Amino acid sequence: MGAKSYIWKLPDTLPSHSREVTTDRGQAVQRWQTRLEAEYPQLVAHLVWDRDRMVALEQAVDQVMADTDSISGKALLRQSLLNRLTGLGLLDTLLTDDRNTEIMVNGPHAVFCEQKGHIVAVDLQFSDADEVALLAQRLAHRAGRELTTEHPWCDAQLGDGSRIHCVLPPISEQPVVTIRRAPRQPLEVTDYLDSGAMSLELWDDLKRWVRSRRNLLVAGGAGTGKTSLLRLLAEQCGSDERLITIEDVRELNLRHPHVVSLEAHRQHTLHTLMLNALRMRPDRIIVGEVRGDEALELVEAMQTGHPGSLSTVHSQAPDMRTIYRLARMCVKGNAGIPFDALVEQMTATIEIIVYMKRYADGSRRIDAVTQVMPSGLFPLWKYDGYGFVKMGDYVDG
Repeated sequence: MGAKSYIWKLPDTLPSHSREVTTDRGQAVQRWQTRLEAEYPQLVAHLVWDRDRMVALEQAVDQVMADTDSISGKALLRQSLLNRLTGLGLLDTLLTDDRNTEIMVNGPHAVFCEQKGHIVAVDLQFSDADEVALLAQRLAHRAGRELTTEHPWCDAQLGDGSRIHCVLPPISEQPVVTIRRAPRQPLEVTDYLDSGAMSLELWDDLKRWVRSRRNLLVAGGAGTGKTSLLRLLAEQCGSDERLITIEDVRELNLRHPHVVSLEAHRQHTLHTLMLNALRMRPDRIIVGEVRGDEALELVEAMQTGHPGSLSTVHSQAPDMRTIYRLARMCVKGNAGIPFDALVEQMTATIEIIVYMKRYADGSRRIDAVTQVMPSGLFPLWKYDGYGFVKMGDYVDG
């Protein structure tokens, strides 16, 4: 038996004339939606709609529908079109609550949210798996991605910065939707300082290392805030430098005068983008997250004319485990290079590891900063549970 396909069908109980009228109107709404998404992509890719966004969208809808005065029930069709573009059904109430930083739908009867770093169950249920699948497809379509049983997963970013990940059967038991809400405003240095995520003295050191073109990795577990910190660090690069960003899903959106942003898509992997970026005359290469054999290309770029490049990596601790993880990534695509040789290359190239951690109370902060040298790893900063303690000075060479 083949995989189930989630396609909306009109009920068979409608009279034939009603089905024809409904189909005609549905097709008209679909045509308008397709035209809007093609002509006004910047207006339709949002999760949360404030008044200004709604006014702009309504004006675009009126322009698209301007030549359809003869259609009966135009006001109803207009509202139906707006609902398609802005409504996410049961999730609308969760999306308007700024406390919810992440929303997780594990099938129709299991919905969770992250609030202040803690995951809580939500008393919300969908009618069935089809409703969740249609929601996932609507999100994917809004992001310009395909989501079908033939292409059953989607990882993308919407226009307001929110990140979505959707999975359909057969690769999951139930349709699954994960939404990472983008903050209304990107985090600033003051947010880190006010929340105790770092100290001013530590930030001064980080800025100095970035501006002096040290090769730096932001390490940590999932959801610890690595990308947000990487964005702040990358924005400290000189305004006269050309930055090439490489991401699986575009999240950095740097505020810098000279940035070229590359985003992976299906056969265009991070490794492929790395090879292309090296031909684009970069001063620095910034990889949103290294997770495969592109790690070796990044390290070699740091060694051969692109010092001061930056990236993030999943890691358990700010010690040799981060280096070993990078080396294992390289081994997968470069089996001919001995593991020990890769470790030696990493320690000779990576200069600073900034380790982010999420604590039991849900807070996220820099936990440690380490200098990497061929002779070993040396602590520079450490959070001791009360504040940030400077453990040593950066040593050149």
